[in-house]
Amino acid sequence: MRPCLSHIGVILRIALSTAALLASPGAMAQIVGEKADSPPNEGRYLYKPVPDILVHSWPEEAVRLSELWRERPILLTLIFTRCAGVCSPLLRSLKAAIASIGGAGREYTLVVLSFDARDTPSDMAGLAEHLELSKDRAWIFGVASAEDIARLVRATGFWFEWEEASRQYDHPAMVIGIREGRIVRFLIGGTVSPVRVQEVVREMRGEFVPAYPLPRRNVLFRCFQYDPTSGRWRPDWGFLLLLIPGTMTILGTVWIFRRERKHRAWEDRESS
Repeated sequence: MRPCLSHIGVILRIALSTAALLASPGAMAQIVGEKADSPPNEGRYLYKPVPDILVHSWPEEAVRLSELWRERPILLTLIFTRCAGVCSPLLRSLKAAIASIGGAGREYTLVVLSFDARDTPSDMAGLAEHLELSKDRAWIFGVASAEDIARLVRATGFWFEWEEASRQYDHPAMVIGIREGRIVRFLIGGTVSPVRVQEVVREMRGEFVPAYPLPRRNVLFRCFQYDPTSGRWRPDWGFLLLLIPGTMTILGTVWIFRRERKHRAWEDRESS
């Protein structure tokens, strides 16, 4: 059960956090997390624990992440409401992918968390309404304290940096799969597909995912392809290519065997 807090108290805490951030010169320009030009090293963060932070949402609600992941796995993404870049495309593609694969609220919960100290629960509620997700209980839009956000960022490989010239944050687009308080998978990029999301959901269930491409790495083919309409995995042409060497070996062996048998039959006829 989610504990209820005074809405005034929540707003005051967020306002004080924002005031403290803006009060120090150059505070907005700092980098939170380890900034990199390439995606986070997934192997460095997989199965690492996620901080059990308190998320404030609208109206007058607060919930710890542990309360959520005890019920079901979590798909977590970090954004900010004033973003003029990747945040909106990411959320819209995630919404479309979730609608395609189903299971939200039953198999997993989606948490959209702002890393911007200026954002309030009301701002996040407005974002949810803009995306037509305000009445969908499978989605939680919220904020957290600056300290908790910093802990979460460092634990997940996320980062953000204030760019004074554009008056925007620079940050990666990430969706993080969490099961029982530990990271099980990353999705990197401004858009996500139903196939990728379904793979994460399967891993959050503890199922084996046969193959998937790593972020920003060229993969010529996959062994298996997921069909979201049927909910089944089917062999892809890459899998068939893997069968070619073995198939050629078998056919070659059969051909040699038949050739030897014909040669022996011809020799028997000649000798008789």
